[in-house]
Amino acid sequence: MAIPKDAVWDRDPHTAAKHDLLKQYLAAWAPILLSRLDVISYAEGFAGAGVYKQGEPGSPVIAYEVFADALHRFPKRMRVILMEEDTRRVEELQRQMEFARSRQTDDITNRIAVDIRHGDFHPALLQKLRSIGALGKPLFVLLDSFGGPDIPFSLLQELGRHPSTEVMVTFEPSFLTRFAEKHDGHRQLGDDAFGGQEWQGVFQQSPSDKFTFLREQYRNTLRQAGFTHTLYFEMVDEGGRILYLIFGTQHELGLEKMKDAMWKVDPSYGVRYRDPRDTQQQMLDLVFEPDTAPLRRILHDFISETPGGRTIPELKRYALLETVYRPAQVIEAIRELREVGAVTTEPRAINAKTRVSRAATPPTARPSAEQGALW
Repeated sequence: MAIPKDAVWDRDPHTAAKHDLLKQYLAAWAPILLSRLDVISYAEGFAGAGVYKQGEPGSPVIAYEVFADALHRFPKRMRVILMEEDTRRVEELQRQMEFARSRQTDDITNRIAVDIRHGDFHPALLQKLRSIGALGKPLFVLLDSFGGPDIPFSLLQELGRHPSTEVMVTFEPSFLTRFAEKHDGHRQLGDDAFGGQEWQGVFQQSPSDKFTFLREQYRNTLRQAGFTHTLYFEMVDEGGRILYLIFGTQHELGLEKMKDAMWKVDPSYGVRYRDPRDTQQQMLDLVFEPDTAPLRRILHDFISETPGGRTIPELKRYALLETVYRPAQVIEAIRELREVGAVTTEPRAINAKTRVSRAATPPTARPSAEQGALW
């Protein structure tokens, strides 16, 4: 999206969905860590004004309220670091955070340290995180910019050195596909964001493949920075605009909790998702129990790669690391594949010891996704 000129602007569907996702994830993340650690940290590089034109809360307020709720259950502490370069937004953010603090007890406000900084987020954010000792300890960093190549690879690389750090980055691909090919300055921004020039291969891609190419290049950038597990959300709103929200972690539990959060996003925001491994690229509504036809197709292909089949734990881990789906959805998908004769299970009862193999005879003919495919 274009950078707003006003201090406060209208919230679009992409932003509403992002905030819902953030709330769902932090509500799981904070209690897990606070149950065993004395202090955890949260930081934003583009904090904004903390509020939108119709009064909807911004991400700093949403995060603060989630943390306050968690601290009611745990006698621990939180550190919140917010960076914003626009003076008007800083002033409004300070008002919004004071209002959020006023709704909490003194005990809670004393245990959540809020530090609002005016200025460009880099390198000031890293300097602040170092000074308070947040690096190397549990830390979630939200880098929700306006979508251009705003986040330098050097920052991601420094954050990725620490296994307990997780990041969520906004990435809007159209800026680079529209403006960078013939503009040296914009290409340099891309090089800085991706940590190299491999992303420039986008200029040789067909129009339909450009966004996918950039998305996968950026996921690889996060991996090179140290975030071994990545998960992306391709948010497609009612106007057809695409925005990627890319999550990076070094822990499989973090990946699983982020997927749980994803499927809880309110579908009324009008954004949808596609699984990158689904050959039919079926669009999925963001609901907690989604259409699992793509998962069945993906699992069937994965099982077919090995003559001896796959175990249920192998299939669950594959679903976690390689698809949009949750491990909890695997067993029902296998049951449905078995019902149409696509796979066999040994023993028949499906549990952690079950091995799933491709059926020796061809399964029931596959209908199209529009016809409600079983697999």
